[in-house]
Amino acid sequence: MRDPSPTSAELLSQWDAVPKSPGYWPGLGNEHSDGYEIDRAGVRAAALGLVKIGISAGNDKYFAQYPDHFYLSLNWRLPGAIGQLLYYAGDAFSHFWADLYAEAAMAGLLIEQCAQRYDLLEEPLLGDIARSRFEERIAAMLGGNSPRSRLFNTPSKDYPKSSLSLELSEEVDYGVGDMTAEKAKEDFSPDKRFHDNSLHFRQATDALIELVRALQSRAQDLRDSPWRGAAADNAQTALRQIYGNATALAVVAGGLAAATSRYADLLDWCRRNFDRGADPDRSGRRELLDFGGTPDSRTRAFLEEPNREFMTLYEGMPKRIAQDLPGLLITDQTLVESRTRIDELWPDRNRNLMNDSRTEEDLWEPRNQEQERLLKYEEAEKRFG
Repeated sequence: MRDPSPTSAELLSQWDAVPKSPGYWPGLGNEHSDGYEIDRAGVRAAALGLVKIGISAGNDKYFAQYPDHFYLSLNWRLPGAIGQLLYYAGDAFSHFWADLYAEAAMAGLLIEQCAQRYDLLEEPLLGDIARSRFEERIAAMLGGNSPRSRLFNTPSKDYPKSSLSLELSEEVDYGVGDMTAEKAKEDFSPDKRFHDNSLHFRQATDALIELVRALQSRAQDLRDSPWRGAAADNAQTALRQIYGNATALAVVAGGLAAATSRYADLLDWCRRNFDRGADPDRSGRRELLDFGGTPDSRTRAFLEEPNREFMTLYEGMPKRIAQDLPGLLITDQTLVESRTRIDELWPDRNRNLMNDSRTEEDLWEPRNQEQERLLKYEEAEKRFG
C-alpha cells in the first residue's frame, strides 16, 4: 500500500522561504551517468508539460499589477509599517510570480529545442530563444494559438536574482505613545479600508505547490525518457533551481495569506470597537467628574492590546521575499541592450545644476543599477545561454 501524499501544510513546513535547490534531483548527483542518449519523443513530451504548466498562470489574477489602493497609510505606527511591508511584499510577489512561470515555460521551450537541434544535443549550453518568438514557439508546441499573457512581456527589473527585506526598522518605537483620539478616528474612518488579499495568496499557494509537483514530475520524465548528456545535465540543473524558487515563493505566499487575513481582522475589530472602548467624544466635564481620563489616554489604553497582537502578527510574517532564477529568459540580445543602456546612462555634466538637488550618488545610481543587472545577465548567459 502506497503512503499518502504529503498535504500542502506538510510540504510548506518542509520548505524554506529563501530559494534553495533541493539536495536530490532526478538525473543529477548519484543518478548522473556519463555518455549521451536521448529519446526525442519522450523529451519533447516532458518539455510540452513544462510549457503547459508555465503558461497556466499566464492570464491568472495573481499576475495583476499590485494596485496602489492596497497600501493603507495610518497614523498608528505599527500597523502602518506592517501594512507598508505587506504592500511591498505583494508587489514583489506579483513580479516574482510572473518571472517564475515565464522561466518554467522557457525551460520547456529550450529543452524542446535541444531535442530538435543536433548541434545542441551534446553541448553543455541550452541556447537562446528570442522573446519576440516566445509566443510563436509556444503556439507551435500547443498546436494552435496560445493565450495572450504577461508571460510574453519583459521580465521584471528584479530578474533573475533579487531580494526584498520584510523587516521593521530597529530604530523606531512601535508603541502607541504618540497616538491621539483624533489620529485614531482618522485611521478608523470608513474611507480607510484595508483590502484583505488573503484569498489571492491562498490560491497562489495552491498553484505554486502544483507547479512544484509538476517540475519534479517533468524532471523525472526527462531522466526516464531517457535523456543523458551535457545538455540534459544543464537542463536538470536549471529545473532544480526553478523548483527551489517555486517552493520558496509558496512558503512566502502561505505566510502572506495568514498575515493579510489577520491584519484585516485586527483592523476591523479596532474599527468596530473603538468608539465603545475608548469613548473618544466624551465631554471634558464628565471626565473631570468621574476621573475617566482623557480621549487621548483612553485611546492609547484601547490600542495597547491590539498593538501587541499586531507585533505577534509581524513576528510570524515572512521576513524576506527573494528570487534566484537561472536566467533562461536572457539572450545575447539582452546583453547588448543592457550594455547600450549603460552607455546611455552617463550623467549629463552639462545639465543646469541650479534646480537639481540630486547628489553625485543619485546621478550615478541608474547606471550603477544597470551595471549590477548586467553582471547577473552575463552570469546567467555564461551558465545556460
